[in-house]
Amino acid sequence: MNDNVYIKQLKRLYLWLALGFVIYITWKHSSDFSAAVESLQTLSLELVIQCLGLAVLSYYCRSLRWLGYMRLIEYRASIKHHIIIYLSGFAFTASPGKVGELMRGTHLDNLGVPFRYTFLSFVSERLFDVIVVLFLGTYFLIEYFNVAFALLSGALLLLPFIVAVALRFLFKLAQSKAWLEPIRVLSDLWRLPVALKSQLFTLLAWTAQGLILFLMLRGFDVEITPAMAVSIYCLSLLIGAASLIPSGIGVTEVGMIWLLTQVGVDNDIAIITSLITRMLTLWPAMLIGLVCAFALKNQKLNPSFHQGSNPYITHL
Repeated sequence: MNDNVYIKQLKRLYLWLALGFVIYITWKHSSDFSAAVESLQTLSLELVIQCLGLAVLSYYCRSLRWLGYMRLIEYRASIKHHIIIYLSGFAFTASPGKVGELMRGTHLDNLGVPFRYTFLSFVSERLFDVIVVLFLGTYFLIEYFNVAFALLSGALLLLPFIVAVALRFLFKLAQSKAWLEPIRVLSDLWRLPVALKSQLFTLLAWTAQGLILFLMLRGFDVEITPAMAVSIYCLSLLIGAASLIPSGIGVTEVGMIWLLTQVGVDNDIAIITSLITRMLTLWPAMLIGLVCAFALKNQKLNPSFHQGSNPYITHL
Protein backbone atom coordinates (compact mmCIF):
# COMPACT_ATOMS: atom_id res chain seq x y z
CA MET A 1 0.00 0.00 0.00
CA ASN A 2 2.83 2.38 0.81
CA ASP A 3 4.37 1.66 -2.59
CA ASN A 4 1.08 2.54 -4.25
CA VAL A 5 0.91 5.87 -2.43
CA TYR A 6 4.54 6.60 -3.29
CA ILE A 7 3.98 5.88 -7.00
CA LYS A 8 0.83 8.02 -7.04
CA GLN A 9 2.75 10.91 -5.50
CA LEU A 10 5.50 10.56 -8.11
CA LYS A 11 2.93 10.54 -10.91
CA ARG A 12 1.28 13.66 -9.50
CA LEU A 13 4.65 15.42 -9.18
CA TYR A 14 5.61 14.38 -12.72
CA LEU A 15 2.37 15.77 -14.12
CA TRP A 16 2.57 19.11 -12.33
CA LEU A 17 6.21 19.59 -13.27
CA ALA A 18 5.41 18.79 -16.91
CA LEU A 19 2.44 21.17 -16.95
CA GLY A 20 4.41 23.94 -15.24
CA PHE A 21 7.37 23.57 -17.57
CA VAL A 22 5.23 23.72 -20.73
CA ILE A 23 3.37 26.79 -19.43
CA TYR A 24 6.67 28.51 -18.56
CA ILE A 25 8.24 27.85 -21.97
CA THR A 26 5.04 28.96 -23.74
CA TRP A 27 4.90 32.19 -21.74
CA LYS A 28 8.59 32.98 -22.14
CA HIS A 29 8.54 32.49 -25.91
CA SER A 30 4.97 33.59 -26.64
CA SER A 31 6.11 36.31 -29.09
CA ASP A 32 8.02 33.82 -31.27
CA PHE A 33 5.10 31.43 -31.12
CA SER A 34 2.64 34.14 -32.17
CA ALA A 35 4.88 35.20 -35.07
CA ALA A 36 5.14 31.60 -36.26
CA VAL A 37 1.36 31.08 -36.08
CA GLU A 38 0.76 34.27 -38.04
CA SER A 39 3.19 33.16 -40.76
CA LEU A 40 1.72 29.66 -40.75
CA GLN A 41 -1.65 31.03 -41.86
CA THR A 42 -0.17 31.94 -45.24
CA LEU A 43 0.55 28.27 -46.03
CA SER A 44 -1.81 25.59 -47.31
CA LEU A 45 -3.45 23.19 -44.87
CA GLU A 46 -2.11 20.24 -46.86
CA LEU A 47 1.47 21.44 -46.41
CA VAL A 48 0.99 21.91 -42.66
CA ILE A 49 -0.47 18.40 -42.33
CA GLN A 50 2.49 16.93 -44.24
CA CYS A 51 4.90 18.70 -41.90
CA LEU A 52 3.06 17.55 -38.80
CA GLY A 53 3.08 14.02 -40.21
CA LEU A 54 6.87 14.18 -40.53
CA ALA A 55 7.13 15.48 -36.96
CA VAL A 56 5.02 12.58 -35.66
CA LEU A 57 7.14 10.14 -37.69
CA SER A 58 10.23 11.59 -36.01
CA TYR A 59 8.73 11.13 -32.54
CA TYR A 60 7.69 7.57 -33.38
CA CYS A 61 11.17 6.61 -34.61
CA ARG A 62 12.71 7.93 -31.41
CA SER A 63 10.11 6.02 -29.40
CA LEU A 64 11.08 2.80 -31.17
CA ARG A 65 14.73 3.48 -30.43
CA TRP A 66 13.92 3.85 -26.74
CA LEU A 67 11.70 0.76 -26.82
CA GLY A 68 14.67 -1.22 -28.09
CA TYR A 69 16.62 -0.21 -24.98
CA MET A 70 13.77 -1.04 -22.61
CA ARG A 71 13.09 -4.44 -24.15
CA LEU A 72 16.60 -5.54 -23.25
CA ILE A 73 15.53 -5.78 -19.60
CA GLU A 74 11.75 -5.23 -19.41
CA TYR A 75 9.33 -7.37 -21.41
CA ARG A 76 6.07 -7.43 -19.43
CA ALA A 77 4.68 -3.97 -20.16
CA SER A 78 3.01 -3.39 -23.53
CA ILE A 79 4.69 -1.55 -26.40
CA LYS A 80 1.98 1.11 -26.13
CA HIS A 81 2.73 1.67 -22.45
CA HIS A 82 6.45 2.09 -23.05
CA ILE A 83 5.85 4.51 -25.92
CA ILE A 84 3.47 6.60 -23.80
CA ILE A 85 6.08 6.74 -21.02
CA TYR A 86 8.75 7.80 -23.50
CA LEU A 87 6.58 10.45 -25.14
CA SER A 88 5.59 11.86 -21.74
CA GLY A 89 9.20 12.98 -21.36
CA PHE A 90 8.70 15.28 -24.37
CA ALA A 91 6.94 17.69 -22.04
CA PHE A 92 10.48 18.52 -20.88
CA THR A 93 12.05 18.49 -24.35
CA ALA A 94 12.87 22.20 -24.05
CA SER A 95 14.98 21.62 -20.91
CA PRO A 96 18.79 22.10 -21.21
CA GLY A 97 20.22 19.03 -22.92
CA LYS A 98 16.71 17.53 -22.65
CA VAL A 99 17.73 16.28 -19.20
CA GLY A 100 14.20 16.92 -17.98
CA GLU A 101 13.17 13.89 -20.03
CA LEU A 102 14.76 11.77 -17.32
CA MET A 103 11.57 12.43 -15.34
CA ARG A 104 10.09 9.50 -17.25
CA GLY A 105 12.18 7.40 -14.88
CA THR A 106 9.44 7.89 -12.26
CA HIS A 107 7.16 5.69 -14.37
CA LEU A 108 9.84 3.28 -15.50
CA ASP A 109 10.68 2.61 -11.85
CA ASN A 110 7.12 1.35 -11.53
CA LEU A 111 7.99 -1.27 -14.17
CA GLY A 112 11.09 -2.33 -12.28
CA VAL A 113 13.53 -0.41 -14.49
CA PRO A 114 16.24 1.12 -12.24
CA PHE A 115 17.04 4.79 -12.68
CA ARG A 116 20.65 3.86 -13.49
CA TYR A 117 19.45 1.99 -16.57
CA THR A 118 17.13 4.86 -17.54
CA PHE A 119 20.00 7.33 -17.22
CA LEU A 120 22.43 5.24 -19.28
CA SER A 121 19.75 4.71 -21.94
CA PHE A 122 19.18 8.47 -22.00
CA VAL A 123 22.92 9.11 -22.40
CA SER A 124 23.08 6.58 -25.23
CA GLU A 125 20.23 8.14 -27.18
CA ARG A 126 21.67 11.64 -26.71
CA LEU A 127 25.00 10.40 -28.05
CA PHE A 128 23.27 8.87 -31.07
CA ASP A 129 21.48 12.17 -31.62
CA VAL A 130 24.76 14.08 -31.65
CA ILE A 131 26.45 11.56 -33.96
CA VAL A 132 23.61 11.47 -36.50
CA VAL A 133 22.81 15.20 -36.42
CA LEU A 134 26.48 16.02 -36.95
CA PHE A 135 26.66 13.44 -39.76
CA LEU A 136 23.66 15.00 -41.51
CA GLY A 137 25.09 18.47 -40.97
CA THR A 138 28.36 17.69 -42.73
CA TYR A 139 26.71 17.96 -46.17
CA PHE A 140 26.52 21.75 -45.82
CA LEU A 141 30.09 21.87 -44.54
CA ILE A 142 31.34 19.82 -47.49
CA GLU A 143 29.50 21.96 -50.04
CA TYR A 144 30.36 25.39 -48.63
CA PHE A 145 33.62 24.95 -46.75
CA ASN A 146 35.90 22.00 -47.44
CA VAL A 147 35.50 18.56 -48.98
CA ALA A 148 37.71 17.25 -46.16
CA PHE A 149 34.56 17.23 -43.99
CA ALA A 150 33.60 14.10 -45.93
CA LEU A 151 36.16 12.28 -43.79
CA LEU A 152 34.31 13.45 -40.69
CA SER A 153 31.06 12.22 -42.20
CA GLY A 154 32.52 8.76 -42.80
CA ALA A 155 34.04 8.63 -39.32
CA LEU A 156 30.68 9.46 -37.72
CA LEU A 157 29.01 6.58 -39.54
CA LEU A 158 31.63 4.19 -38.16
CA LEU A 159 31.63 5.65 -34.63
CA PRO A 160 28.84 3.42 -33.23
CA PHE A 161 30.82 0.35 -34.29
CA ILE A 162 33.95 1.72 -32.62
CA VAL A 163 32.06 2.52 -29.41
CA ALA A 164 30.49 -0.95 -29.33
CA VAL A 165 33.87 -2.67 -29.67
CA ALA A 166 35.52 -0.33 -27.13
CA LEU A 167 32.80 -0.96 -24.52
CA ARG A 168 33.10 -4.73 -24.93
CA PHE A 169 36.86 -4.43 -24.51
CA LEU A 170 36.48 -2.30 -21.36
CA PHE A 171 33.93 -4.73 -19.94
CA LYS A 172 36.36 -7.62 -20.30
CA LEU A 173 39.10 -5.57 -18.61
CA ALA A 174 36.91 -4.32 -15.78
CA GLN A 175 37.89 -5.63 -12.36
CA SER A 176 36.23 -3.26 -9.91
CA LYS A 177 32.51 -3.87 -9.40
CA ALA A 178 32.07 -0.19 -8.60
CA TRP A 179 32.40 0.70 -12.26
CA LEU A 180 31.77 -2.70 -13.87
CA GLU A 181 27.95 -2.46 -13.94
CA PRO A 182 27.63 0.84 -15.88
CA ILE A 183 30.06 -0.46 -18.48
CA ARG A 184 28.16 -3.74 -18.70
CA VAL A 185 24.88 -1.88 -19.25
CA LEU A 186 26.41 0.42 -21.84
CA SER A 187 28.01 -2.50 -23.65
CA ASP A 188 24.56 -4.11 -23.90
CA LEU A 189 23.00 -0.86 -25.12
CA TRP A 190 25.74 -0.56 -27.74
CA ARG A 191 25.80 -4.16 -28.96
CA LEU A 192 26.01 -4.04 -32.75
CA PRO A 193 22.43 -5.22 -33.47
CA VAL A 194 21.05 -2.69 -30.97
CA ALA A 195 23.41 0.07 -32.13
CA LEU A 196 22.52 -0.46 -35.79
CA LYS A 197 18.79 -0.22 -35.05
CA SER A 198 19.35 2.87 -32.89
CA GLN A 199 21.41 4.51 -35.62
CA LEU A 200 18.74 3.76 -38.23
CA PHE A 201 15.87 5.10 -36.11
CA THR A 202 17.90 8.18 -35.21
CA LEU A 203 18.74 8.83 -38.85
CA LEU A 204 15.09 8.52 -39.85
CA ALA A 205 13.96 10.74 -36.97
CA TRP A 206 16.21 13.71 -37.70
CA THR A 207 15.89 13.38 -41.47
CA ALA A 208 12.11 13.60 -41.07
CA GLN A 209 12.41 16.79 -39.04
CA GLY A 210 14.88 18.28 -41.52
CA LEU A 211 12.44 17.58 -44.35
CA ILE A 212 9.94 19.86 -42.61
CA LEU A 213 12.32 22.75 -43.32
CA PHE A 214 12.56 21.55 -46.93
CA LEU A 215 8.77 21.54 -47.34
CA MET A 216 8.52 24.97 -45.74
CA LEU A 217 11.07 26.42 -48.14
CA ARG A 218 9.37 24.82 -51.13
CA GLY A 219 6.11 26.29 -49.86
CA PHE A 220 7.69 29.72 -50.29
CA ASP A 221 9.01 28.73 -53.75
CA VAL A 222 12.63 28.43 -52.64
CA GLU A 223 14.73 26.07 -54.74
CA ILE A 224 16.78 23.86 -52.44
CA THR A 225 17.64 20.18 -52.31
CA PRO A 226 16.26 17.98 -49.52
CA ALA A 227 19.81 17.05 -48.48
CA MET A 228 20.82 20.70 -48.05
CA ALA A 229 17.66 21.57 -46.11
CA VAL A 230 18.14 18.61 -43.77
CA SER A 231 21.82 19.52 -43.32
CA ILE A 232 21.02 23.15 -42.48
CA TYR A 233 18.34 22.09 -40.01
CA CYS A 234 20.70 19.70 -38.24
CA LEU A 235 23.56 22.20 -38.08
CA SER A 236 21.22 24.77 -36.55
CA LEU A 237 20.27 22.22 -33.87
CA LEU A 238 23.95 21.80 -33.01
CA ILE A 239 24.38 25.57 -32.82
CA GLY A 240 21.42 25.77 -30.46
CA ALA A 241 22.71 22.89 -28.33
CA ALA A 242 26.11 24.56 -28.02
CA SER A 243 24.45 27.66 -26.53
CA LEU A 244 23.22 25.58 -23.53
CA ILE A 245 19.95 27.53 -23.70
CA PRO A 246 16.89 25.28 -23.11
CA SER A 247 16.26 23.52 -26.43
CA GLY A 248 18.41 26.22 -28.03
CA ILE A 249 15.30 28.39 -28.40
CA GLY A 250 16.26 31.60 -30.16
CA VAL A 251 19.83 30.56 -30.94
CA THR A 252 18.75 27.63 -33.13
CA GLU A 253 16.48 29.92 -35.15
CA VAL A 254 19.22 32.52 -35.59
CA GLY A 255 21.66 29.80 -36.69
CA MET A 256 19.11 28.44 -39.16
CA ILE A 257 18.49 31.91 -40.59
CA TRP A 258 22.22 32.53 -41.08
CA LEU A 259 22.77 29.14 -42.72
CA LEU A 260 19.80 29.65 -45.05
CA THR A 261 21.07 33.06 -46.15
CA GLN A 262 24.42 31.44 -46.97
CA VAL A 263 22.71 29.30 -49.62
CA GLY A 264 20.90 32.30 -51.11
CA VAL A 265 17.57 32.24 -49.27
CA ASP A 266 15.99 35.67 -48.84
CA ASN A 267 16.38 36.94 -45.27
CA ASP A 268 12.63 37.45 -44.69
CA ILE A 269 11.81 33.96 -45.94
CA ALA A 270 14.64 32.51 -43.84
CA ILE A 271 13.16 34.12 -40.72
CA ILE A 272 9.63 32.89 -41.44
CA THR A 273 10.63 29.33 -42.35
CA SER A 274 12.91 28.97 -39.35
CA LEU A 275 10.16 30.08 -36.94
CA ILE A 276 7.54 27.83 -38.51
CA THR A 277 9.87 24.82 -38.68
CA ARG A 278 10.78 25.14 -35.04
CA MET A 279 7.15 25.57 -34.05
CA LEU A 280 6.13 22.42 -35.94
CA THR A 281 8.92 20.32 -34.42
CA LEU A 282 9.15 21.62 -30.85
CA TRP A 283 5.65 22.58 -29.75
CA PRO A 284 3.79 19.44 -30.89
CA ALA A 285 6.36 17.37 -28.98
CA MET A 286 5.69 19.31 -25.78
CA LEU A 287 1.92 19.05 -26.27
CA ILE A 288 2.11 15.28 -26.89
CA GLY A 289 4.34 14.95 -23.84
CA LEU A 290 1.80 16.76 -21.69
CA VAL A 291 -1.09 14.62 -22.95
CA CYS A 292 0.89 11.43 -22.27
CA ALA A 293 1.80 12.67 -18.78
CA PHE A 294 -1.92 13.14 -18.04
CA ALA A 295 -2.65 9.67 -19.41
CA LEU A 296 -0.01 8.09 -17.18
CA LYS A 297 -1.32 9.82 -14.07
CA ASN A 298 -4.64 8.02 -14.41
CA GLN A 299 -3.14 4.57 -14.94
CA LYS A 300 -3.31 2.16 -12.02
CA LEU A 301 -0.22 0.54 -10.56
CA ASN A 302 0.30 -3.06 -11.66
CA PRO A 303 2.05 -4.96 -8.83
CA SER A 304 3.58 -7.44 -11.30
CA PHE A 305 5.82 -4.65 -12.56
CA HIS A 306 7.66 -4.09 -9.27
CA GLN A 307 11.43 -4.22 -9.36
CA GLY A 308 12.62 -7.79 -9.10
CA SER A 309 9.98 -9.23 -11.45
CA ASN A 310 12.74 -9.48 -14.04
CA PRO A 311 15.78 -11.41 -12.78
CA TYR A 312 18.07 -9.43 -15.08
CA ILE A 313 17.02 -6.15 -13.46
CA THR A 314 17.86 -7.25 -9.94
CA HIS A 315 21.56 -7.23 -10.84
CA LEU A 316 21.58 -3.59 -11.99
